[in-house]
Amino acid sequence: MTMIQFILLNLVIYLPFHLFEEAIGDFPKWMYDHKWLPHHMTHGHWMANNLFIYYPMLLISVFLFIFNQKFVCFGVAILIWGVINFGDHFFYTIKDRKVSPGLISGVLFLVNSVLGLRNYFLSDLFSVYQLIAGILIGGVLAGLPIGLSVAFYKFFDKYFK
Repeated sequence: MTMIQFILLNLVIYLPFHLFEEAIGDFPKWMYDHKWLPHHMTHGHWMANNLFIYYPMLLISVFLFIFNQKFVCFGVAILIWGVINFGDHFFYTIKDRKVSPGLISGVLFLVNSVLGLRNYFLSDLFSVYQLIAGILIGGVLAGLPIGLSVAFYKFFDKYFK
């Protein structure tokens, strides 16, 4: 597989599989109970956040990499985001002694992302600078949407109750 295939596979795992797994585990309630968000969201509100905040940020990163491979750090960021996503679910599974909603598809993120990063390390695209930038951007892709969800809570709550 090529690096772009690993990156695109993370997006395929996320939507619809990861979101479905989180939805059946009542992830909006889980996020509120674990203090990730100051407000409890309906499933519609939570899905709106995923479709209008989380997913577009991932798509922008993918498009930047696809259209100009000088931006390989954005492709790496998608793989790092997959590792972080798994890490969050794994941490809370251990902490709570109960499977976190999203852990199973999180394992798929981990396997795919590790294989994608291996592909990157062995490719001509590899650069320490791009890797460091990808790690930082991956962290932003994992954290910024949560902050934006809080910032836009009232807007989405108005339309997705």
